[in-house]
Amino acid sequence: MRHSLLRKFQGTILGAVLGDSTGLQYQRQLLGIPPQTADLQSILQLTKHQQLILSGTKFALNSGNSQMLSGADSSASGRLAVAWTKSLIRCRGLDLKDWRDTWEGFVKSEIYPRSNTEFQSVLNPCEAAIAALPCAMFFHENKAKLREKIMLATDVLPAENKSELQTAILAFGYAIARSLKQRLDPATAIEQTIAYLKTDNPSTELLLQVQILLEQKADLETAATHLCKSASALPHKQGESEKKSQTNSIVNQGNLLPIALAFYCFLSTPEDLRLSVVRAARCGIAGQLTCALTGALSGAYNGAAAIPVEWRQLSSAEVESQRLAEGREPSLWGTGSDVKIVELANNLFSVWAGVYNPSAGMDSTALARAVAAPYVIRPRKI
Repeated sequence: MRHSLLRKFQGTILGAVLGDSTGLQYQRQLLGIPPQTADLQSILQLTKHQQLILSGTKFALNSGNSQMLSGADSSASGRLAVAWTKSLIRCRGLDLKDWRDTWEGFVKSEIYPRSNTEFQSVLNPCEAAIAALPCAMFFHENKAKLREKIMLATDVLPAENKSELQTAILAFGYAIARSLKQRLDPATAIEQTIAYLKTDNPSTELLLQVQILLEQKADLETAATHLCKSASALPHKQGESEKKSQTNSIVNQGNLLPIALAFYCFLSTPEDLRLSVVRAARCGIAGQLTCALTGALSGAYNGAAAIPVEWRQLSSAEVESQRLAEGREPSLWGTGSDVKIVELANNLFSVWAGVYNPSAGMDSTALARAVAAPYVIRPRKI
């Protein structure tokens, strides 16, 4: 293999986290906000060529009911991904009760910190794809099991259009799985992904447009503008009854743009993670989400070695400066350190591989780890 599977696990999570951080930094530059200013708009200000008037208003990637990207913080879905990764490690697989408890606890603590007797929080497809990333990694071996587990895992998420939400997550998860297995061919990735989805909806329509843009070798500005226009035109291609049913839908066509852009940015420069993520940031659309999705795709394909060292250093330095200056909670998806992210990826890989005691660190005296098929060797219960 060109890259070890462990390095690919590390690259997937680290690429997503540092992509998120890079997108935020670029977003601040475009908005003219000093680096340590917390009051960020959740949606990136569109660059000049992207200021498209769609149905009388500019594209908004969030619904009014979505809580995850409102306000200054748009990394909540990343922190949920970390929490769900810990659930997979803790339970040595997908335990639906623990998975659901983790989600409900996260909603109450992160989204609705004040006591609420009733709450409803809905992720858009891009946020849900980031949150479900560890599930796609853990079940990457078998595409049938991948579909089954993603369906079960995302069933805990409230959504008014669950099938469309899950289709977008499956598209992203399948590409991650193919990369982890060293079977992703950039030239046929879109075609294989659509074949795997076995459906025809806005997600597949946008992916088809991405394929056309790649075949035409379209530049970044052309691709971003074309995908924006394509997303805005999708509702007009549907019947009147379908349009009415989606009028109040949380999942709308604009919410699918970051995934489509992430596929374009990755597949147009598949061997260069830095360039892919920077191009994603320059799209000017939902910078953090687009960059996080692109970083995960490229990280899974190229491994941790493709992550620029200076990105890790700058991110860690920024976290420390914010902690000292503002007393804020650690960023980088709540971990506070890229080292913690790598450790998380290592532990997830260890559980996937059947390690007897994944919590034993690399410096532990128990370095000679026992590995076996799942459920053959288990921790001793005292």
